[in-house]
Amino acid sequence: MKTYLSSIDIAALVAEIRPKIIDSWTNNIYSIGKNLVILRFRKSTESPFELVIDLGKRFHTTQFFRKKPISPNNKVLSMRKHIRDLPIKDFYQIGLDRVVVFEIAYKDSFYKLIIELFGEGNIVLVGPNNKIILAYNYRRMKDRDVHPGRDYQYPPSSDKNILNLDESDALNAISNYEGKITNLLNELMGLGPVYSKDILAKSGVDKKLVEDMEEGEKQMLITEVKKLQDIVINKKFDYTKYLDEGEVVDITPIPLSRYEDLEQEKLSSFDLALDDFFSYSEEEPEYTEDKTEVSGKMSKTQKILASQEKHLEVLKDQERLEKQKGDLLYANFAVVDELLSTVLKARREDVPWEDIEAKLAIAKEKNIPSAQVLETITPKTKQIWVKLSDVENTMEEIVELDFTKTLTESANSFYEKAKKGRRKVPGAIAAIERTKNQLSEIESTKETIEKEIESKPMLIKRSKKWYEKFHWMLCDGFVVIGGTDAKVNERILKTYLDDNDLFFHADVHGAPYVVVKDGQNNLSEECKENIAVFALSYSSLWKDRKLVGDVYYVLPDQVSLTAPSGQFLAKGSVMIYGEKNYFKNVEIDHSIGFIIYDDYIQIIGGPTNVVDSRTEFYISIKPGDLQKGKAANEIKGKLLKLCPEEEKSKFDPITINEILPFIPGDSEIT
Repeated sequence: MKTYLSSIDIAALVAEIRPKIIDSWTNNIYSIGKNLVILRFRKSTESPFELVIDLGKRFHTTQFFRKKPISPNNKVLSMRKHIRDLPIKDFYQIGLDRVVVFEIAYKDSFYKLIIELFGEGNIVLVGPNNKIILAYNYRRMKDRDVHPGRDYQYPPSSDKNILNLDESDALNAISNYEGKITNLLNELMGLGPVYSKDILAKSGVDKKLVEDMEEGEKQMLITEVKKLQDIVINKKFDYTKYLDEGEVVDITPIPLSRYEDLEQEKLSSFDLALDDFFSYSEEEPEYTEDKTEVSGKMSKTQKILASQEKHLEVLKDQERLEKQKGDLLYANFAVVDELLSTVLKARREDVPWEDIEAKLAIAKEKNIPSAQVLETITPKTKQIWVKLSDVENTMEEIVELDFTKTLTESANSFYEKAKKGRRKVPGAIAAIERTKNQLSEIESTKETIEKEIESKPMLIKRSKKWYEKFHWMLCDGFVVIGGTDAKVNERILKTYLDDNDLFFHADVHGAPYVVVKDGQNNLSEECKENIAVFALSYSSLWKDRKLVGDVYYVLPDQVSLTAPSGQFLAKGSVMIYGEKNYFKNVEIDHSIGFIIYDDYIQIIGGPTNVVDSRTEFYISIKPGDLQKGKAANEIKGKLLKLCPEEEKSKFDPITINEILPFIPGDSEIT
């Protein structure tokens, strides 16, 4: 689940919004809650727009309204005094670091407003003399001192990265390196494990160690690295959204192989997609005493409606514009066909591109029709832009074509995109109507709800976290997830297992793949033992009514879904390389309970030690004869009896379906 922007995310985002930022004026700056900062900009030719910064995590422009506090904090007030109503002259990323800079014109020089998106994050205002004026967070580190009056120093950065990587240096590094291929790629590219693993997957190299690679495999690896370098340097980003059962898992500027099994949606704007994704998950701070929960629900529904209406317009524009391109191609079929034929014939005869472009320029001067429509050619990407018009239908547009395709193929492609947009319109209209009905219902009941709110507590439907679609628990703050079946097991490994996690598995056929997010970050031995119990409880041992088994854990790079060359791996199995860390004779010990919050009750489950550390309201179960459905009913009744009388109303929204996922199988309540 995406929680922050990577360095490549930032590179793509800066490339997209830089034209919008430059030559705008800083209109205002606001703080919202502890970590959210809003920069408001204006341009003489456009409506004002806002950029939201979540310290240490992300930034993007936003179309959503956020309620601002009446009195911002002192640091924001001070920043306003320095940069308000000054023009932005430049906006850029520092190398490939998670740092972006606004250069703000001031007299004959400029201020720098520096956004640091690593660690806890920071916003630093630096004067024309490179002295720090103020910062959102002051701190003193081994190599940097972020305090007023000090010289500002950018965070330490590796000299080597994907931007300046030379092919000969890369081949030399590979030839002299011993160890994991992904570690070498991290050093060469400076992008972290996600893109290193992606390069390895796309190269088709199935080795783990550099010294095991053959010369051809080394070249395959370098070829993929150069492709990524070309994308980043030349901004050839391909924005993609990935969905797992309708839930957005990630949004990336470069398609990643780890998500190949998920539903994918191509995006026209990385910035807008990030705004939708992060804004919907924000928790809105309270600023006024009269704000009711229902108004918050209205605000969220209005955001959804605005997004749906915008999507409908995009679909209608897609149908109209793509059809128009196809119509223009057929209206100018002869001249465009002659142009493409001329280009392809010249290339088949090995005429250099420089000569082709020169001859086309001469033909254009002579007013030859096929040359007149040409705007530009990009040989590297096989793209050609032609300016087409239809006098009878008063249409004119510059159309992008792949000069290796026939005109019929290109026209059919445009018509198919138009049909695709048209087919989605009825569904989009129906969704808008449903949202409007929801909004009407909220508005019609608002007055009644506000009158009753003092006498009856408002029951709020709890927003579920991303990990709750799996078997899950929280152990000392670490998120632990487990597969619910073989298909989900595979999805967990492909999509959710990252380099800093740990992988647990009961040593028995028919057990969930269990992943501990950030598990290598000081996970206690007690927590590891509890996770072993968790892994065992949801295994086939529960069904077999066996109460004791063995569980092991390994690092992510020891786990593979593919067998070594020449070997076979059964469906639903994994290959584990290297030494396993075992917990022997682990006992099944499972409990289900609930936590009482201000506005709702949440059901939890897992090893008794873990449940007991989070709540005093729970019951324990073990393998038995009571079917899961009947057990869930009994468990709900017993939990309700445990609930304090004054909190029982919060139990009303709890259904059997919220309890069932925490029951591993037929049970006995102990």
